[in-house]
Amino acid sequence: MIPLTDQGAAAPQIAGGAGAIVNGSDATSNMKPGSFIIVRGSNLAANGAADQIPAPTLLGGSCVTLSDLAIPLLQTSSGQITAQLPEDLRPGMYTAQVRSLATGQQSQSVVITVR
Repeated sequence: MIPLTDQGAAAPQIAGGAGAIVNGSDATSNMKPGSFIIVRGSNLAANGAADQIPAPTLLGGSCVTLSDLAIPLLQTSSGQITAQLPEDLRPGMYTAQVRSLATGQQSQSVVITVR
């Protein structure tokens, strides 16, 4: 669990609708372990790009969690985060959130299905 202390700034918001979190290669909801995903919204993170392997789970002051598991981040900005689902992630339904350590807040939860 990533602890948060509200700093009074705007909370991250994952976009509503079917395109909120999609597979990075085909923009569908077809997500598999190891897939790159795109999270769209607002106030998600500061601009950042991973410069190490393995990619960090904290970038641009934020992290993306799937049922409280922080996942690797490749690129972050206020409106979009590119991340990677872990290779060993089991198929199932997960609750995704963006957690901003910079503002001490988290987004609403979005349920995704990994096949």
